[in-house]
Amino acid sequence: MTSAYYYISTSRDPYYNIALEDYLYRQLRSLDTIYLLWINTPSVFMGRYQHPEAELDVEYLRSEGIALLRRTSGGGTVYHDEGNLNFSVIKNGEASVGFDLAACPQPIQSTLAKQGVGVVRSPRGDLRLNDLKVGGAAEAMTRGRLLYHICLLFDTDLDVLERILTVSPDTTVRSRVPSVRSRVANLRPVLPAGCTITDLQHLILDELRGTESELTPLILDKDAEEYIQRRRMEHFEHPDWIHSPIGLAKGS
Repeated sequence: MTSAYYYISTSRDPYYNIALEDYLYRQLRSLDTIYLLWINTPSVFMGRYQHPEAELDVEYLRSEGIALLRRTSGGGTVYHDEGNLNFSVIKNGEASVGFDLAACPQPIQSTLAKQGVGVVRSPRGDLRLNDLKVGGAAEAMTRGRLLYHICLLFDTDLDVLERILTVSPDTTVRSRVPSVRSRVANLRPVLPAGCTITDLQHLILDELRGTESELTPLILDKDAEEYIQRRRMEHFEHPDWIHSPIGLAKGS
């Protein structure tokens, strides 16, 4: 059985973290399985095929200085802040066979179950607690390699989330893949008292150590950092990528 690797980002810069995820996905194809845990400062991540004005209050976003990003994956628009834990799974496989997407959030579900919190994966692929969405997922696939990520609501400011994702009824533009609005909830109130987002990270890692035959910390070198900074500047921060109506800007 092949080894799995994990990396916990120490940065909370959303542009850095999305470029880091891109590096693990595109440049480390020799590693069959990588898990990434990351937390961002306030930011909004659109799906690849979405139009900003169709998914969020762009003027409010600008007035509050909140970062706007576009993912490589599809799916809907999500709000991130420091109460939100992101979990990425990057795997190699046979493109003709496909990937078991239901297995990707299983470490999270098992972790939460051990803390007395039962969450289920909906037909749309998100995680739900008593019919409230606590985690939104999206994925991308390139040449037999999967990028799956889920955004967990741990202690997110739900008022800000609601405000940002409220679109003016006068908006005439539409996304190629519109977001599906759901009622949401945080996980912290149902977890044991005193559980922090860092505690949850460690619990997920413990779960992975119990399921993987070998789980090795990943160490990035200077070349990795150079790629991340270049990809961040030339792609993920570039207006042509962020504001492309269908997310098919150059360099994709």
